[in-house]
Amino acid sequence: MRILFVHNGYESLGIEYLSAALKAAGHETALVLDPCLFDEAGFWRVPALAGLFKSREALLERAAAFRPDLAAFSVFTDTLPWALDLARAIKERTGAKIIFGGIHPSSDPAGTLAAGCADFVCLGEGDLALPALAARLEKGGPLPPGIWARDGDIVTKGPPPSPPDDLDALPGPDKDIFPAAAPVFSAGYLVSSSRGCPHACAYCCNSVYRELYKPSGVPALRRRSPESVVLELEAAARKKPGFVHFTDEVFNSDYAWLEKFLPLYAARVRLPFSCFVFPDPRLARHAGALAAAGCFKAQLGVQRFDEARRADLLGRRAANADIAAAIKALKAAGVYVTCDNILDLPDENEEELAALAAFYAENTPDHNEVFFLRLYPGTPLAAAAGPARPAAGGLMRPAGYSPLPPARQRAYFTLLTLLPRLPRFSRSFFAARPGLFTFAGGNALRALARLLSRPRSDFHTGRFLRLYAHFILARLKGGA
Repeated sequence: MRILFVHNGYESLGIEYLSAALKAAGHETALVLDPCLFDEAGFWRVPALAGLFKSREALLERAAAFRPDLAAFSVFTDTLPWALDLARAIKERTGAKIIFGGIHPSSDPAGTLAAGCADFVCLGEGDLALPALAARLEKGGPLPPGIWARDGDIVTKGPPPSPPDDLDALPGPDKDIFPAAAPVFSAGYLVSSSRGCPHACAYCCNSVYRELYKPSGVPALRRRSPESVVLELEAAARKKPGFVHFTDEVFNSDYAWLEKFLPLYAARVRLPFSCFVFPDPRLARHAGALAAAGCFKAQLGVQRFDEARRADLLGRRAANADIAAAIKALKAAGVYVTCDNILDLPDENEEELAALAAFYAENTPDHNEVFFLRLYPGTPLAAAAGPARPAAGGLMRPAGYSPLPPARQRAYFTLLTLLPRLPRFSRSFFAARPGLFTFAGGNALRALARLLSRPRSDFHTGRFLRLYAHFILARLKGGA
């Protein structure tokens, strides 16, 4: 069969693994990419420029040229409208069947099918399910585990999903499929040493997957062997990607594994790398080992200042003392530190935000990422909040939701974003005066803050710059 992946924006390691699994089963795959320039759901939107650089027709022409039997979309809640619109057009143009996978179909399969476009949804990881579905479409048979199907008004459910248990046994990711769509994906190497997460944060997709996989008995967190990861990266290093980014939800979730892996990586791969870490009590003690192995950037979640509310509402059990120690130790080891933070929480108040700003004035990372809460279907936080309704900015909010006024939120957004850029002697002064930061331009500010202070090999910012440069230039030349 001919399976076409349709994706928006950036490289997806999940798609690379799915493509490899399909190719191993004898199928042909391709990718068409919609860069969604200036129209990135939840991050970067400039409507006037988005219309100018829209490339929908060129994408549809490339999709039709491949003559797909099945078109596959990886769908987040924020990108569902984009996926529905494009999937309808591809189905009309090519006659291909449509499958939606990813976190939104996994958390709301019935609602996704009811939208009336997808013929199938894949719940959870599709490494086993998607090749099995392709075989069914060729030869017939029952629906494989993790697949639901719609035929008119009739929905048929396959058995519960059964994700791969032995990650070392999977075919290596198809690292040609994204560069074939755009050469910008040749710089940097995206890899994962694990799947799943040891935590169950109430706002996060991993809480959905944890419940989804319970009937299968497959653990929520699975790791590849250190040797498997190093072998993949040794091969990658021969192509000189420049640097590596680990997509693991928590790179330091298993310190015994980490202590075996880091010396192997340092001896045999020797590429700078970035990763996501959890600020547990042991992280600070491993900062030196991470840096010695080549870690140049670590991103950790703080989300809010109040430890009790962080644990009770968000399900994150992290102590501020451990967060402070991790920031200090990582920076002292020469690692660039980014901290994630959430505004617009249901119980948000000015006192806690002021305490968070004061905390960062004393324990300053190199960069603060500041996000606004999004309530996603199927997560414990969304369930606890009750029925949601559309609110400003496309967010879903429960009735009676009353966060801080937008101007005050904007002030803290700007203050937290700019705080690491301010001179050390002035941080406490400005942290206590958020009213000085009430001005517009949040998206532009976020982009500017990343550009002004970032490590040279930063994966995310580098990909952002290369992606926009490539597709804007192609558009100006009259291409896609």
